[in-house]
Amino acid sequence: MNRNTFFNLYRHGFVRAALCVPEVRVADPAFNAAATATLARRAAGEGALLALFPELGLSAYSNEDLFHQEALLAETEAALRRVMEETADLNLVLVLGAPLKIDSLLFNCAIVLYRGRILGVAVKTYLPNYREYY
Repeated sequence: MNRNTFFNLYRHGFVRAALCVPEVRVADPAFNAAATATLARRAAGEGALLALFPELGLSAYSNEDLFHQEALLAETEAALRRVMEETADLNLVLVLGAPLKIDSLLFNCAIVLYRGRILGVAVKTYLPNYREYY
């Protein structure tokens, strides 16, 4: 093993991860999607293979009753599609936070994306027992 191979972090089973905190606007999924895609491109450009984004980052966390508005949920789904399209060419796994409505139930989800596809969705299960219920 030569020196360059030894110092390659991927050779030892490590992965470069990026913790991304984009500027977020409350109830503005289009803006949040653009900020997310920009940071994803930056992370990929700096050699990351995994990019983690904030909980409910596509919609913003503090929407409270707005989470039950169809307009916000539809815009969030459109924002998710936009991020999927804009990052499809990146060799980067993204984990994004967004509210999803499934069969009339609302869920706080972490969505795993890779090359324009959804690999999985994890629903938040341990909800706080103070004021916030999402």
